[in-house]
Amino acid sequence: MSLITVSIKNLVDAVRDTDAFTMPEMNGGTAYLYNTVYRRMSAGHDVKLSELNFDAFEQDDVDTLNDLHSDVFERNSHANHGLTCTLRSIAPESKAVAYV
Repeated sequence: MSLITVSIKNLVDAVRDTDAFTMPEMNGGTAYLYNTVYRRMSAGHDVKLSELNFDAFEQDDVDTLNDLHSDVFERNSHANHGLTCTLRSIAPESKAVAYV
């Protein structure tokens, strides 16, 4: 029986470096909407209209974020689900630990 050691940090870094998880370049307004609205709502947090700086973005930024959602975020969600299922299916390995 051979032991396989996996560095969680290296695994996460490798996943983040894949194309599916690479965020596209965003202009300031789109990035504002992504960080202030999309990410917070995706994490289950409420976003109040009174918290938004409406001078920080334009209508085109809303359209760009919508396009990114359909093109990139949906694909990332499916890739993330597949990775999560794969990682959950890995059987745990028992190890003997010796304390000195």
